[in-house]
This record gives sequence, structure tokens and C-alpha cells, in this order.
Amino acid sequence: MALLRRIWIATILVNLVVLIIFVGLSALQFGNINSGLVGDRLGVLAERTAAPFEAAAKIGLPLSTVRNAKALLERARQFDEEIINILVFDASGAVVHSTSVEAPARISAEAMVTRNAAQGEPWYKETKEGFLSSIDIVSSKGATAGGIMIVYPRGGSFTRVLAMTAELAFVAILTLALSTLAGYFLFRFALRPQLLQFESIEENITNFEKAAWRHAAGQGWDNSLHSKHDANMELYELLMHTEDNYDTIGKSLATERGSEK
Repeated sequence: MALLRRIWIATILVNLVVLIIFVGLSALQFGNINSGLVGDRLGVLAERTAAPFEAAAKIGLPLSTVRNAKALLERARQFDEEIINILVFDASGAVVHSTSVEAPARISAEAMVTRNAAQGEPWYKETKEGFLSSIDIVSSKGATAGGIMIVYPRGGSFTRVLAMTAELAFVAILTLALSTLAGYFLFRFALRPQLLQFESIEENITNFEKAAWRHAAGQGWDNSLHSKHDANMELYELLMHTEDNYDTIGKSLATERGSEK
């Protein structure tokens, strides 16, 4: 049973490590996919919101002169009430319109760097402010007149990732419990011959050690132990005979040395 217990515990530990790695990697993958989906959705919304501002830029009007700009942005924000802010900025990054009362004077330096690296393409980035999704507004001459940027909270995405992680963890725990029970009975019956053989060898060694210590203490060999294992009687008899020969030879040598002196 000791061998079975060690094999069983080792199997449980291996399964546990594998399931932990699986849950961790799956949660990371889900987080990346979820972030990508949020970015795509915000990108589509930003593109729709930019249409009236781009029409004004095409005829050479500054973005700051667009009428009802705040109403246009607020209507776009109603597509998702979780949106923190939708803002319009000019080519220099200065904010000219926003749905937030406390709008920043300029877009953040991190957003500006990402915008420049995008080279006019729609971009999406996850920052400490939240999810940022932006699209440039191009004038009639092909120059960048500014852009639309949507700020979306990270809390909702984080909650979804936690919920998915909790579901995966529950499934992993259930899988571990079932595999643990199945593994115990599988090992118990599949390895039964090997386990019985191992236990027999272990018991024989233990009995021999006990008999050896009794003999060393002068109590003689306990032959009652041998009757339990008839198949190993020859081995015990050989060991006892060898021990007696060793004692006899030792006494003879001691006698010879004493007579020589």
C-alpha cells in the first residue's frame, strides 16, 4: 500500500501542475481575445462617429467649428453606456470636443506616441486610463486633421476574465477529483500483482532485519516468522547456516591466535 500511495500522490501532483498551467494559459488567451474584440468594436464605433467630422474636414473646416459636436459624440456614447469618454482632437493632439465635463486639454503622451506609430491607421491600446481606440480624420488634401478617440474602462473586461478563470478553475477541480478517484482504482487493480510482490519483498526484508537483531541480541532466530513465508524458508536457512559458519570460523581463529601466543 505504501508504493500505491506514493504513485497515487505523484499522479495527483502531476495532474495538479498540468491543470494549473492549463487554467493560467487559457485565462491569458481569453484575456487577449477579449481585448481584441473590445478593440474591434470600439474601432467600428469610432469610425462611425468620425463620419460627420470628416465631412467637415473635407471642406476645409477646423474640427473645433463642427456644430452639435457634443450631441454627435453623446449619441455615439449611448451605444455603450460603459464608455468613459469620446473625444475629438486636432492634428496637434489638442482636445476640441469631448463627452466628459472634465476633458483633458490634450490626449496623453502615450496615446500620441501610439498614434504616430500607427501612421494614419486605426489603432487600439490598453493603458492605465483604460482601453483606447482611435481613428484619424483626414482632410481633403489627404493630411491628418485630427482624430476620434474612445476611452473604455478595463473593469468590465477584467470581470469577464475573472469569471472565465473561475469557470475554468471549477472544471479543473472537478477534473482533478475525478481523475484522482479513477487513478486510485486503476492503479489498485492494474498494478495489483506488482504491488503484492513489492509488499511481499518489503515484508520479508523487515522480518529478516527483526530476526537478525534478535540473533545479535542473543535471543536466537525467531522461526515463527519463517512459517509465514514457506517459499522463503530456504533463504532463511541458508542465512542462518552462513551466520553459524561465520561464528564458528571466528571462534576458531581466535583460538588459534591464543594458542600461538
